[in-house]
Amino acid sequence: MNLPAVAGVGLLAVVLSYVSARYLSTKFVKMGITGNDIHKPGKPVTAEMGGLSVLFAFLTCSVVIMLATGYPISPLVAGVATIGGAGVVGMADDFTNMRQRYKPFLIGAAAIPLIAVLWGPSSIEMPLIGALPVGYIFPLAVVPLAVAISANFTNMLAGFNGLEAGSAVIALAALTLLAALRSSYPATIIGFILVCGYLGFLVLNWYPAKIFPGDTGTLMAGAGIATIAILAGLEFAAIVVSIPAGIDFTLKMVAKRPFGGRRVFGDTTVGEDGHLSAPAYPALVHAFMRVGPLTERGLVLSVLGMQAFYSALAVTITLFLR
Repeated sequence: MNLPAVAGVGLLAVVLSYVSARYLSTKFVKMGITGNDIHKPGKPVTAEMGGLSVLFAFLTCSVVIMLATGYPISPLVAGVATIGGAGVVGMADDFTNMRQRYKPFLIGAAAIPLIAVLWGPSSIEMPLIGALPVGYIFPLAVVPLAVAISANFTNMLAGFNGLEAGSAVIALAALTLLAALRSSYPATIIGFILVCGYLGFLVLNWYPAKIFPGDTGTLMAGAGIATIAILAGLEFAAIVVSIPAGIDFTLKMVAKRPFGGRRVFGDTTVGEDGHLSAPAYPALVHAFMRVGPLTERGLVLSVLGMQAFYSALAVTITLFLR
């Protein structure tokens, strides 16, 4: 691996993501591509679809690294295409607000490049157990389902300044480290560029956010987690880093109105002291709010701490129980 080239591309990803997000934070407001920051007094108007800056940085830097190394590796191309496809689905959703039922199928279709490059009988590695042969079920079912489920999980645990991008940086960094230790070049490059892209975006998405990631940013992060795991054989680690999002999904599913709680009970409210009050439906962030008084910044730091714990757990299990 050409380390100077990789480091240079990572720096480029940070710069491109930050600069483009800064531009979009004002351009999108003028164009009306906005949302309301509902967890602030007055609910200020803020630019949406900021994940486009991460997508732009990711695709640009992926092409640059392929040219710098002198040859595009097919798994790298397939991984970039899959994540880029998820980002395009997110853009379409940001523009059209498509129904929830369609997104898993469209994101699963975005995994076709990965299916093609991984076609053939395969196995899934589990700690203490070893490789479990699953044959053609892996490319036909595991790959598209993993990408679709992971993307939708990250899309649900969202809505607070810095939460989505911060979680993406932590989870992707853990998987990228493991991919590098396994000498999986395509997965390491993809993960490193994504981490750098989300870091550049996070500067403007952190409290108080000047731009939101939108579904463009959240779906792409989840697809990135699944893609890195599939390319590097880190499926179990990906499951562990996704536990916070999985808990949030489970809480919402056991409610009387799965996914309809916000329409029925409304949004989180903000008191004059800045503390958040949870509406009457279950979700991971609402559980944190009910433990004790939290500001938006405090809530985000709490959830990111939980994400960091499970990401560290994934690294530990993978390294020591292999």
